[in-house]
Amino acid sequence: MKRPELMDLYTDFLTSSPNVASALVFSEVLNKTFSHDAITRMLAQSELSQKEYWRAIKSIVRRIEIEDGVISIDDFIEHKPHSAENELICWHYDHTSGDSKKGINIVSFTYVNSQMEPIVKLPLGFELIRKDEVVTKTVKQKGKFVQKTSRKASIGKNELLRSRLKILTHQNNIKYRYVTFDTWYASAENMNFIVLNLKKHFVCALKSNRTISFEIDKKGKQKQWLSVSEAEIEPNRPYQINLKGVPYPLILVKKVYHNLNGTIGVQYLVSSDIELSASDITGIYKKRWSSEDVHRSLKQNVALEKMPAKKECSQANHIFASMLAQVKLECMKIATKKNHYALKRTILIKALQNAWLETQKLKELCRQKFETLPNFQPA
Repeated sequence: MKRPELMDLYTDFLTSSPNVASALVFSEVLNKTFSHDAITRMLAQSELSQKEYWRAIKSIVRRIEIEDGVISIDDFIEHKPHSAENELICWHYDHTSGDSKKGINIVSFTYVNSQMEPIVKLPLGFELIRKDEVVTKTVKQKGKFVQKTSRKASIGKNELLRSRLKILTHQNNIKYRYVTFDTWYASAENMNFIVLNLKKHFVCALKSNRTISFEIDKKGKQKQWLSVSEAEIEPNRPYQINLKGVPYPLILVKKVYHNLNGTIGVQYLVSSDIELSASDITGIYKKRWSSEDVHRSLKQNVALEKMPAKKECSQANHIFASMLAQVKLECMKIATKKNHYALKRTILIKALQNAWLETQKLKELCRQKFETLPNFQPA
């Protein structure tokens, strides 16, 4: 990358900016040491890779990784409702709202170290969903058959998950014991990959229609298969089960939640580590929410959604920069023991203090040149 120092400065700008990501504003903040065109060109260069991201954060990971570390996997949407569609910016199903949203779908890999104080939640890597195939379908609309086009990704989320985990484990040699994820990624293929290929364990949520068995006959075959929802399971008690498509035993725990509106929620958690207790499984799965914390902070503290770039490469490189800015914010959190929002408030208060001083200077200039200003006096 040409002018790599610009990327470092740009991540500092995202960390300190009040949720604005403008090349023009960035240039003015640096007293035009770099032109806004230079910054735009920097983002529009060839797309930065996960290999380069790893090189940037490797020394930090080595300081915070532990043998019992957890990698939390989740995806989220960077909303871009007014941007032109391309391979990155298109329509994706949003499980949080239950409908499709226009934006960039990002699969995140968050490293969680709960033994440090405060708890470390570090963006370890990420994958962008690229819907690079255009599919035409015939649908019936208002009594007529019409042609509709939509986009489809040639490489799906689950394939990206396995590929990235393989690199993090075998190439980057990251220390961790558990991988945690929700029902979207809880396929037998993913489970088997983590346990049999990576030699790690998982803790994840399970859909109620998954097929399980409790008993094994004398020949080693399952006596009865039934869906999770049909099984008689007591809450908060661990059960050793067999899951269809998984050739090793799992531990199943049922969680029951009483919501404020009077409804009852039921969640099933499973783990490949049969030595875990029910509370252990629940505690590890809670670390999955660290991904949600990172996603929220990316949007609110380092201007993830605020770059109005049009080119796919620039959009991808801005996401790369936002992830690095998030890592910087996490390092500041570790050093100061303050959360991201307290850190951001400290930065913005300093900025407002400087803005206040500049306002007073302008008021004084106005009095000298214009001789008057509005002066409120109560009746």
